[in-house]
Amino acid sequence: MEHYFSGRVDRLIFENQSNFYKILLVELEDTDSDYAGFEIIVTGTFATIVEGSSYRFYGQLVQHPRYGEQVVTSRYEREKPSPQGLIKFFSGSQFKGIGKQTAKRILDIYSSDNPIDEILNQPQKLEEIKGLSKANRLALVQTLKINYGLEQALARLADLGIPNRLALEIYDTYQEETLMVIQENPYQLVEDIRGVGFVIADQVAERLGIETNSPQRFRAGIIHSLFQYCLESGNTYIEATLLLENALVLLEEARQEPIDPQIIARELTSLLEEDKIQNIGTKIFTNSLFFAEEGIANHLLRLLEARDQAESEADTDHLAELITEVEEELGIHYDKVQKNSIIQAIQEPIFILSGGPGTGKTTVLNGIISVYAKLHKINLDAKDIPILLAAPTGRAARRMNELTGLPAATIHRHLGMVADDEVSHLEEALDTDFIIVDEFSMVDTWLANQLFQNLASHTKILLVGDADQLPSVSPGQVLADLQEVESIPKIHLEKIYRQSEDSTIVHLANDIKNGRLPADFPQKKADRSYFETSAEHIPEMIEKIVGAALRSGIAAPDIQVLAPMYRGVAGIDAINQLMQNLLNPAKKGQQSFEATDQHYRLGDKVIHLVNDAQANVFNGDIGTITELIPARYSDSDQDEIRMDFDGSEVNYPRKEWYKIRLAYAMSIHKSQGSEFPVVILPLTQANHRMLQRNLLYTAITRAKSKLILLGQATAYTYAVENEGTQRQTYLSPRFSTAYPQDIHKSVDKSVETVEEEGPNLLQYQLTAENWDQIDPLIGLTEADLTEFFGNHKTAPDSDSPS
Repeated sequence: MEHYFSGRVDRLIFENQSNFYKILLVELEDTDSDYAGFEIIVTGTFATIVEGSSYRFYGQLVQHPRYGEQVVTSRYEREKPSPQGLIKFFSGSQFKGIGKQTAKRILDIYSSDNPIDEILNQPQKLEEIKGLSKANRLALVQTLKINYGLEQALARLADLGIPNRLALEIYDTYQEETLMVIQENPYQLVEDIRGVGFVIADQVAERLGIETNSPQRFRAGIIHSLFQYCLESGNTYIEATLLLENALVLLEEARQEPIDPQIIARELTSLLEEDKIQNIGTKIFTNSLFFAEEGIANHLLRLLEARDQAESEADTDHLAELITEVEEELGIHYDKVQKNSIIQAIQEPIFILSGGPGTGKTTVLNGIISVYAKLHKINLDAKDIPILLAAPTGRAARRMNELTGLPAATIHRHLGMVADDEVSHLEEALDTDFIIVDEFSMVDTWLANQLFQNLASHTKILLVGDADQLPSVSPGQVLADLQEVESIPKIHLEKIYRQSEDSTIVHLANDIKNGRLPADFPQKKADRSYFETSAEHIPEMIEKIVGAALRSGIAAPDIQVLAPMYRGVAGIDAINQLMQNLLNPAKKGQQSFEATDQHYRLGDKVIHLVNDAQANVFNGDIGTITELIPARYSDSDQDEIRMDFDGSEVNYPRKEWYKIRLAYAMSIHKSQGSEFPVVILPLTQANHRMLQRNLLYTAITRAKSKLILLGQATAYTYAVENEGTQRQTYLSPRFSTAYPQDIHKSVDKSVETVEEEGPNLLQYQLTAENWDQIDPLIGLTEADLTEFFGNHKTAPDSDSPS
């Protein structure tokens, strides 16, 4: 329960200047709690605190195991400061050249009840104070502007019900414009501040006097519902009926008041008329996704116009001769489909090369590069070559470099994107004749648009990928959509070149892709095994499997657990703790840092969660903790973690630890673009909501040498049979001559449906299956595991032909 505690701040015990965290000793004057002492410790995040001044703190009284009862503050407000407190404030260490006597002179000149406001309004009066230099006068005013502006903002945000931690992040984003932004549009917080959803913003709006039936509120609810739906579903649009249903539920639940659907429908129409959102018939788009799809189509059509020039560049017979030369040099033989792929990739301005594992994509890719180099007399060993290699993640780019021997970088890096910015900062088109993008199934609508709009009309582009894998995390399915466009040349490689005795993993993946779980799925093979078990027994199974792998000589970094979900006994979070204790156990006297839900130790395996092109680390990159730096030794006055991501070193203070997580176990989505020598994949019915064919296919194709499947056969069967919901996009139709010029059409039919039928939301309920609890370790012996890992060997090159 929250209480208030009023009193004078006697002493500032501790202060972290980087995050405003403070520990205060307060002489207690009044409280509505049962606390009976004369003074109390108060902790929390505060702006400038004036020792000797009085404040009212709101928060919870807690029992600290070492320091006893103290207040953990959620918000606070300043009460009228005493003259003694102001003297102590102005003569503090934050103001150079001001002692107690000078502080008294300041109070004599600015004799109002609020001298800080008066100083900011009339700084010239400070010139009357003898001994106060111009530099110190300017520093005093500047410090007051910064600190007092922050304090004003925090106080106002506290009045609006925003906790200090979130308030500091808001101020860090908007700075001196904080109060103006929130006053004008509190719903802007939803778009700009991580951790602020519509409900919090709506609470702020309500305190600012924005009424339940305010058009501003309805419009914000519609736009937020639209954007969230696209992010969560991966679709690039939503049907108008569903959008109105979702917005109605959001708005009614936020304030628990009924709303007339007809009013929301009218606001939707207004948003369309004002071009705040877009529509094609009853399909409603955010502006960013609508124009990104349109941009992709327009720029690719621009590139396709160069088809005639591209075809005249190289005669088919001449290319066939060059392919023969490459075959002799590399000691390989291309089949008819592969040769045709090489020829088309060089002749066409745009070409898509797709196929699953083992179908020879890498072999064909290297052939394309070699033949193109011969055709244009390019020295591939030279420092600068007119070929760019790109991938959506840093890890995929590094793998591309390993497979081709040529430099590769992320799309973000090629486009000059910084941090998690999704906008290119290039001043002109990419300077290249040929760009090859691997793992294109991972590229979302926004990134694809940025890439294509930065290509010159003479640039060739080769897109390589596997559309049967999971689509991009963000909205869209660009690779799958482009494969449906007839005017874009493409070849899908189907023939598997790995022999069955070399890789049963590839054949398992191919069966799953085709909707079959093979009869020999539960049987132990040279490179894969399956163990039936329930979710609660998965941790002990993993512990035994990992132990056997380590004893067989497999290196700890080569073992990767992939899982569909974060929560639960067999979820990513729980398995990460288990794996950390197995592979990097705590040692006596060894330092570790505790975060919200995990510990970090020297040598831990971590994954990067955001893009940071400046630091050359990207979403999905895997690294190792190389140093833990306590706050007293760091430049940021916070605990810092130093990590190495394949040669790129980054330091993150505590406030930036949200960018990383432990990576002994990771989501299947995050594993895309990577390969691991040993993959452990637990799937049970507890994961029912996530299970679908492309998820399982993606996970299995991450395994290079060994694959250990465990869980419930019913879960694997369900995943194979469940094709999932096809994403709703409107990219392919934009290439059609039938694409309407006037895209805006009436959505009245959808509006009428909502008005007549009301919201009809689907209710989802997860139910656990009841089944016999059988010890999963029955029949599993040390000899079985030793035999399995004893067969461990390096897999053949992933795409080598026979």
